[in-house]
Amino acid sequence: MVKIKGYSKLISNYYSIKKYNDDLYKFTFHKYPIRNLEFEKINNVPMNRSRDVNDEKLDNHIARAKTKIFEYAVCNEFDYFTTLTLNEKKYDRYNLGKFIKDLGQMIRNYRRDFKVDIQYLLIPELHQDGAWHMHGLLKGLPIEHLELFTLEDNIPYKIKKMIKDGRKIYNWCKYADKFGWCTLEQVINQEAVTKYITKYIRKSLNSDLKREKEKKLYYVSRGLKSAVKVKEGTINGQLTVPYEYENDYVKTKMLNGLEYLRLENQL
Repeated sequence: MVKIKGYSKLISNYYSIKKYNDDLYKFTFHKYPIRNLEFEKINNVPMNRSRDVNDEKLDNHIARAKTKIFEYAVCNEFDYFTTLTLNEKKYDRYNLGKFIKDLGQMIRNYRRDFKVDIQYLLIPELHQDGAWHMHGLLKGLPIEHLELFTLEDNIPYKIKKMIKDGRKIYNWCKYADKFGWCTLEQVINQEAVTKYITKYIRKSLNSDLKREKEKKLYYVSRGLKSAVKVKEGTINGQLTVPYEYENDYVKTKMLNGLEYLRLENQL
């Protein structure tokens, strides 16, 4: 690994590579010189000063959240996709702060009582009436603690159709008793996780501006793995990289394991 630190001058042609798992890496090339490897300290970067400062802060906040959500989703082996809702007869559907606080306490108690290590990545989303529910990923919850929904249960048509199609949809009774309706479906593969979480990043984070007041765009338990920087340095000469994303500051490309090895040989 190339280590570069302590620079007082601007560094040009800087790149970094992060590892998400054994078959997923992210190559990032910085289009402008950076100081001390801190992306925030950029000189001569064109910016649209006509935009409101608060809008820029919110955009940056959402962008960072998207990056971290994606990292947690692909760096950890989650067991279930989940949707968690609130029953107005049991709980205040509009108080997100109390919801996440009480849910966190329930999970901590569950870990203690059943000696299991439940971990989660949850993204709050607004119903049209302003009430909250969550989509996300869970791991460490024993499957014997769940109950399969059946066609005989009083469940929405959408869930019945999924069951008819052969999908196994579970209920976490402990959650349902305290908060309200929930569904869990087992994760089949890592690609499915990525597609699922990306769907809700796009759907939820870009629209719920109320989140700025709520402070957090997602909730994650301690101990989850995130991406690790495995290589960094400066590029001398030309690299042929088919970048997938580009903005005013960076160009990026997601790589599988073989693509990473090929690129590493060029650096």
